[in-house]
Amino acid sequence: MMNTNSEYMTPDLLGSTYLYSDSAAANTSFCFVAGLTMAVDRSLLEQALEDLMPRFPHFNLEAVREGESYVFRERHSPVPVMPVEERKGFSESGVFGHECLLAVFVNHKTVYFDFHRALTDEKGVVPFIRAVLYRYLQLGGYEVENDGSVITAGSEFHEIEADDAFVRLDDIPASRPVWYMDAKAVKLPEGNPHDRFSVTQIHVPLSKIKGEARLYTGMPSTIVSPFFSHALLEEYPQADVPGEFIISYIQVNLRQYFPTTTFRPFFVNLPLTYNRKLSEYPVATVLMSQKKFLEAQLKQDALAYNAQRKIGLLEDILDVVPLESRISAMKDMIRKKAAGSTYSICNIGSVIMPETMLRHIVEFYPVVPPVMFPFGISTINFKGELVITVSSSNPGNQACRRFASLMKQYEIPAFISETYEYSTLKYNPEL
Repeated sequence: MMNTNSEYMTPDLLGSTYLYSDSAAANTSFCFVAGLTMAVDRSLLEQALEDLMPRFPHFNLEAVREGESYVFRERHSPVPVMPVEERKGFSESGVFGHECLLAVFVNHKTVYFDFHRALTDEKGVVPFIRAVLYRYLQLGGYEVENDGSVITAGSEFHEIEADDAFVRLDDIPASRPVWYMDAKAVKLPEGNPHDRFSVTQIHVPLSKIKGEARLYTGMPSTIVSPFFSHALLEEYPQADVPGEFIISYIQVNLRQYFPTTTFRPFFVNLPLTYNRKLSEYPVATVLMSQKKFLEAQLKQDALAYNAQRKIGLLEDILDVVPLESRISAMKDMIRKKAAGSTYSICNIGSVIMPETMLRHIVEFYPVVPPVMFPFGISTINFKGELVITVSSSNPGNQACRRFASLMKQYEIPAFISETYEYSTLKYNPEL
């Protein structure tokens, strides 16, 4: 039984952003995809989840309204594992968020983990999914050994895992970045991301990158941003107008800058402006420009400055009553943020797993729905490859094909591995 006095029963400040935002305005949910070498046994996966949820009580929650606010409440039913065909009906039922903040779907050898962002973010959720998959392989009789990187059902739960690390940044010395470029963002036409959107996956074997790009593999956003931005300008030539720029909305995981073991959302978003074009400058100049611009914003005092501005804004919005006015104020904030960028990039970094476990996992990557923008990109380093996943609300994947082609032109051996359609889980705070 959970201790309902525990800190994780109270929504954190950053996660609250998504409790008062619906899926039409913000990316209230994201999906993590794991592909295995064997067909997934749903009952076995349900057992793995049941075994682990007592160890991860901060994931076994639902959002409920109390007066003019939303709070968390313990879920007493096990996490169901549903066929992917039931995803649409589940989404339309509106229970996501209100009856669960975690949903799991299976399609043959693939598992889809869907999370409401009030719980966690794309980086914070990795230890949980790793633990679930490890337990599943154990139950299935596969020989796996824990090298210390996997949390097990018997591991001790630490309250700091549900700590609101974001709000603690309010006490850190902060200063505005010394190099901060204010620019007007190009806005691209949007499709309809709330029904189906396309997902295109691009792989880049890191060991085979040649030329100038080899120096930037540790900061994937500085590679992805200029090449994808240039592909967009070619796909939408009408967007190439004086005074407007393609601006990527970079989601920066703060754990590497302010170490913490929290699973809660812990990131800031930084703008990266494509102001030196591949067609006008040497690729080394373009990449260095992107790197310097991003690094100027990645210093601790600059990150704290960014976080403190958001903390103040969120605290003001959460003081708004009645509830309907707070929801409206949150939507206005999200619209203003979205107006400042063209598309989003989320970098997960490298994933650590035991070798005995990796032999059974062929895919492991997040999908960021294209809600605030017509394109959402995630990157992850898995098994020595940079996996770039592009979700789009626009039909076709011409921009992705040009993106991969451009990278190959500059000695980055990118290739498209697959394209499929998917949908985001809907959430409505007013239900």
